[in-house]
Amino acid sequence: MKNYILLATIVISFILSCKAQNANPEYLIKEENVVKHIKTLASDEFLGRKPGTKGEEKTTKYIEQQLKLFNVEPANASSYFQDFKIKKVQYGNCSNLVIESGKEKKEYIYEKDFYAKTSYKLNEEVTIENAEMIFVGFGIVASDYNWDDYKEVDVKGKIVVVLFSDPGYYSKDPKFFNGEQPTYYAGIRHKKREAAKRGAAGLIMIHDDAINWDAVKNDVDSPIFVEGEPGLASDGLKFSGLISKSIMKDLLSDSNYDYVEEALLKDFKPLPLKAKASLSLNSTFKDFVTTKNVVGIVKGSKRPNEYVLYTAHWDHVGTRASHLGNDSIFNGAIDNASGTAMQLEVARAFSKMKKKTERSIVFLFTSAEEMGLLGAEYYANNPLYPLNKTVCVINADASFAVEKMRMVINVIESHSEMDSFVSKAADKLGREIVKTEGEEMPGNVFQRSDHYPFVKKGVPAVWNVGNYEPLNGDEKEVEKIAAYMQHYHQVTDEYYEGFNGANITFDAQLNFLTGLEVGNSSKWPNWSEESRYSQYKKIRDESMKAD
Repeated sequence: MKNYILLATIVISFILSCKAQNANPEYLIKEENVVKHIKTLASDEFLGRKPGTKGEEKTTKYIEQQLKLFNVEPANASSYFQDFKIKKVQYGNCSNLVIESGKEKKEYIYEKDFYAKTSYKLNEEVTIENAEMIFVGFGIVASDYNWDDYKEVDVKGKIVVVLFSDPGYYSKDPKFFNGEQPTYYAGIRHKKREAAKRGAAGLIMIHDDAINWDAVKNDVDSPIFVEGEPGLASDGLKFSGLISKSIMKDLLSDSNYDYVEEALLKDFKPLPLKAKASLSLNSTFKDFVTTKNVVGIVKGSKRPNEYVLYTAHWDHVGTRASHLGNDSIFNGAIDNASGTAMQLEVARAFSKMKKKTERSIVFLFTSAEEMGLLGAEYYANNPLYPLNKTVCVINADASFAVEKMRMVINVIESHSEMDSFVSKAADKLGREIVKTEGEEMPGNVFQRSDHYPFVKKGVPAVWNVGNYEPLNGDEKEVEKIAAYMQHYHQVTDEYYEGFNGANITFDAQLNFLTGLEVGNSSKWPNWSEESRYSQYKKIRDESMKAD
C-alpha cells in the first residue's frame, strides 16, 4: 500500500509539473542563473574573452561545462567545438595626415584628428602621395532608391570622402530611404565596395556623434583577425579612415558649402575638394590562430532534422591599455556576456522540459564576432546542420542591465513572417514589439551581429532587445540604457554589485518562448515580399528547393 501511495504521489507530481511547464514555461528561465553566468564570464579571470588567448580557453571550457551540466548534447559528433583558423594581422605605424590645399599645407595628428588603417592585405606598406580628395556624399549607389552619389564621376586614384550612414539618418524623414533606421546601404562595407569598384585609392568617413571615437581607437590599435577559411578578400582600397568634422570644415573654409544639406539633395553632384592628401601606413602578418565556436543541440521529438538556431557571441576585445585609468581588462558584461548568459539559460530551460519540442533546438556560441562576425560567418559557410533545414535564427547580443522593459526592439521587425511568432511570445509576457527607430540604437545594427551571416543565406532571424518603456514606469531606467553607450567597448562595461538582471532575463524569456513557438510549429517562416530585404526571400526560396 505504501508503495502504491508513493507511486501515485510521483505520478501526480509529474503531471502537475508538466502542466505547470505547459502553462507558464517562461518561468523555467531564472534570473539568478542569468546573473551568475554574467558575473562569471565578465570576471577579470576571463581576461576580456578575446579569441586566441587564455581568456578564450576559459570561456569555451565554461560554456562546454554548462552545456554538459544541462545534458545538452554536443553538436559536432562527440565534440561541442567547431574549430576554425583566422589570420592575425597587426596594424603598424601611421604617419600624420598632410593635406595641401592651394598654397596652404596642414598636418593633422593621428588619433587626435583622424584614424586610418590599411585594407586586409598582408605585409602591406601603403604610401599615399598627393592624392586628390573628392566629396561623394554618402558614397551610396542604390538602384532600389533611385540614388547614385557618384554620378559617373572619375575617382580613380583619388580619396573619396563620405558621410556616415545614409540620407534617411540625417533627414529624419521616415519616407526618405528608411528614416532613422539605416538601410543595407548605410554600412561601411557597401561604401568601401562602391569606392573600390571605381578604383579609388582610399575612403575617409566624416565623424558623426553616433561613432564612439575611443571605440574606434580600440579597434585600430588591436590586431585584426582575418578569417582563413574561406578568408576575407581585400576590400580593394589601399586604406580607409575616419576624419574629424574640423578637418572637413578646414577643407571647405573658402566656401559656404553645407556638405550635409547638399548630400541630401536628389541632384547632388560630387564635389572636388581642391585638396591633396599624403600619408603612409602599414600592416604585418603575424601568425595563424585557431579559435572555436561552441555548439550544442536538444533534439526534437517529432522532426529532429528541422532546427531552430539560437546564437550569441562569447567573445569580447580582451586586454589593452585604456584611457580610463589602470584597468586594462575589457570585461564585456553587456557586450556580450549578457547574450551568452541568456542563451545558456534558454539551453538549460529547453533541456529541462519534460515534453521536448517537435523540432531540434541548436545553440551556437560564436567566436570573433567583434572582429567581423567571423565565427557566425564560418558556421554559415560550414554548417553542422543544413541551413535549408534551419527554420530561423534567434540572436542575443547586448541586453541591458535595467528593470524589466515592456517595450521590445526587434531589430528585424516587419521584414519576415517571424513577426507573428515574436508577437505571440511577447503577448504572453505582457510586452509589445516596436520598430527599431530612434536615437537609442544608432548605426547600421542590422548588419552588425551574428544573425546577419545567416540572413545573407536566406534564413529568417530575430534579435530582441528590451528598451523604451519600463514596466515600473521609472524613466530613469531608459536613461540608463542611453548612458550605456559611454561604456560600450570600454573597461567600464563590467559586472558590479547590485547588477540588475531583470530585463536581461525578461529578454531571455521572450527568446525562449519565441523558439518554443517555432519549435512546435510546422510552419516555415519566410521573408516578406514587401520588405526592403526581400532579396533574401529569393535566396531562401532557392535554398529550400535543395534536398
